[in-house]
Amino acid sequence: MKNLYPMILLFLLSISLLSCKSSEAGSSEQKKPQFRHDGYLEIHSASGELKATFDIEIVTKERELARGLMFRESMEPNQGMLFVFEHVDYHSFWMQNTYLSLDMLFIDQYDTIVSIAEHTTPFSEEQIYPDKLSKNVLEVLAGTAKRLNIKETDKVSWRYKED
Repeated sequence: MKNLYPMILLFLLSISLLSCKSSEAGSSEQKKPQFRHDGYLEIHSASGELKATFDIEIVTKERELARGLMFRESMEPNQGMLFVFEHVDYHSFWMQNTYLSLDMLFIDQYDTIVSIAEHTTPFSEEQIYPDKLSKNVLEVLAGTAKRLNIKETDKVSWRYKED
C-alpha cells in the first residue's frame, strides 16, 4: 500500500498539469480577436456605380477604436473594420501590433471618401494622417483600394445587420 501512494500522487499531479495546459490553450484561442459581423458597407462611384460591398465590424467605443485591428492575423477580402467617431477631425492611426498591411479609407461627414492611405506598414508606430477632415475610417486589406478602383470622391453607405 505504501508503494501505491506515490503512484496515486503522480497520477493526480499529471492530471492536474494536463488540465492546466488544456485550459491555457483554450484561453489563448479566446484571446485571439475574431471578426464580428456587425453590418454591411457599400462603396459607389460618384456617378452611382456599385464598386464594392463589405461585411464590416463596427467600432464606436473608445477601447475598440484604440485597439482596431491589432493582433489580427487574417481577414477576408470582403471584410473590413469601420471606425465611427463622434466628431469630425483629422483622425490619425498607427500600425502598432497590427500584423496585416491595410488600406485606410477616410470618410467625411457627407459619406465621401476624402483620403486613402494604401499599403500601411505592419507594426509601424508612424502616425498616418488623412489629407482632410474625416468622421469615419474603413480599414480593409492592403491592395483593396487599387483592386476595386476605389478613389477619393467615391460615396460610402453602411448599415447595421438585422439580427
